[in-house]
Amino acid sequence: MSSFFVSSDKIQVGQTDVSVPSENGLNYKSGGKIDLYIPPTSKFVDLSQSRLKLNVSFALPAESATSGLMRTQLDAQTGLHSLIRSIRIFSGRKTALLEEIEGYDILTALRFDYETNDNLKKKRALTEGATDYDPACRGTLGTTKTIQGNSFSNQYFSTIQGDSPTLNTSFNVGDDNESKTVKAELHLNTGLFRNEAVFPALLTDGIFIEILLQEKKKVMRKLDSVAKDRTLRLNPMFHSRTGSDTASHTSGSIVNAGTFSSFYTTRDNNMTSTNVFPFVVGQKFSLVDYDNKVINGSVGTITAIEQDTSASTSPAKIKVTHTEMTSDLGFTIGGSNASRVFMVDRTPDEATSYDIDYTISDVELIVKQIQVPDGYENSMMSMMKEGGTINYDYRTFTNYRYSQLLGDNVTNIRLPLIESRATSILCIPTDASNYSGKELLSGSTTYVEQQDPEDVIIRSARPSLVGISDNLQEYQFIYDGKINPSRKVDVSKISSKTSISQQWCIEAEKALAMADIEPLSFRQFQSNFFIGRALALGKNAVYDARGKDFNLQCEYTGATQTKNKLWNNYVSHVRRLQIKNGGLSVIV
Repeated sequence: MSSFFVSSDKIQVGQTDVSVPSENGLNYKSGGKIDLYIPPTSKFVDLSQSRLKLNVSFALPAESATSGLMRTQLDAQTGLHSLIRSIRIFSGRKTALLEEIEGYDILTALRFDYETNDNLKKKRALTEGATDYDPACRGTLGTTKTIQGNSFSNQYFSTIQGDSPTLNTSFNVGDDNESKTVKAELHLNTGLFRNEAVFPALLTDGIFIEILLQEKKKVMRKLDSVAKDRTLRLNPMFHSRTGSDTASHTSGSIVNAGTFSSFYTTRDNNMTSTNVFPFVVGQKFSLVDYDNKVINGSVGTITAIEQDTSASTSPAKIKVTHTEMTSDLGFTIGGSNASRVFMVDRTPDEATSYDIDYTISDVELIVKQIQVPDGYENSMMSMMKEGGTINYDYRTFTNYRYSQLLGDNVTNIRLPLIESRATSILCIPTDASNYSGKELLSGSTTYVEQQDPEDVIIRSARPSLVGISDNLQEYQFIYDGKINPSRKVDVSKISSKTSISQQWCIEAEKALAMADIEPLSFRQFQSNFFIGRALALGKNAVYDARGKDFNLQCEYTGATQTKNKLWNNYVSHVRRLQIKNGGLSVIV
């Protein structure tokens, strides 16, 4: 009887991490280009285990009469990936284009929004500059859970140390309350860098990576817990002028047309210490009523934030001291539910312009170099000289863009596909409005994602990065002379922001799976909408799209669109790098 397991000698294969620094500079600004070159001396590399290391720092506008200060960060879901606009990968010194992903940040946002769970969120927050949810910044008034409301353990600015210290120094002045340089290691979301097969760099004369950076106004975000048009009821709520729970209505409230220079906030939303308070000294703010219908015209600048633990304010409350303001809301603030108001940030709104620049430094690619057994390289080179061929398959995306005006009630998007082994199509209609930097930070005119009764309203903080449904009623693909699927897919429930459409879910899940995006969560279906179509089903299934007339028909009939759109139509397909006779070619 043969034994179940037989031990035998195994070939030991070594791995070495090699640092490849960027070639064309030490620091990179908005709109710049980063060049990296993996030399052929690396021979065999595992790109799926390689990481892009970089640091990013921010230059906030100086505090002045018109420009206030505030905490800012990169996109909470994608982190430092949002800085990358496009990626091109070449063989050798730009000999042959192996892969190009235009709109890399948009595709990564889609992947991170749908291929996500708690473990992946924590990993991305740890290594890639994303933000994770912190219970210390939780909402207690029924608001939507958000990862962009973390003001306590956020890597983009320092954590306030101590037991609720008094803050009276402007933000970004001093080590205990300032913007920080963020370090990250990015796993690039391209076909080659997600392929687990070892890449033969010695046969392609190395690999050249060209990264184009996104413009500065599109990458910055402010906290959801200070925004007026995000989760308003997550913001600090006005309590009274005295902080006393037992004082009379008259002494604690602010009458209409009355002036004030300090007030206390309630302990709602866990506002129990200055460590978790989202506003900072030097920040401009105003007050908004409970339903976000009336905003106070007078704007103040915070001069001090402290916790008052005296007996008269028991339990302890946060006191905000600021430049003098006048109440013009039209009612008495405080004293009843009907007159409850929230603090809202006004920093970018009051400034003439509010541009935050970023600088990327210390860029290097940590390449996983594979050590092959003795004789393997000689054997492979010998076979190549004898007319052998190496085929290297990898999955990638091609972006076909289409511009749509908001007046187009029926849109016919033609896609001139040339892919011989396509697997699926992901169509993402992004907001194409031309916002200024202050408008993007404010978010007061961006697309409305939700109108939940507890959140009041949630406008997009990522207008050029995510897809919007914008009252789309139904869609249908037409290709190869056939209608696919056979009946139009209704998405009116998604557009009405009241529910989700079942058929859309089925189509979207198949399309994501065939694009090598694991559909783990559909929680972001309203905040990052897309249309998907799987062109083939099965592990190794592909579809020859050459010579086919592809059309996506979208109908908005009976509804009013609010935004112009730029459709980013990503076609997932398998490419083949063919190496023979001392040359190489890329088969699309």
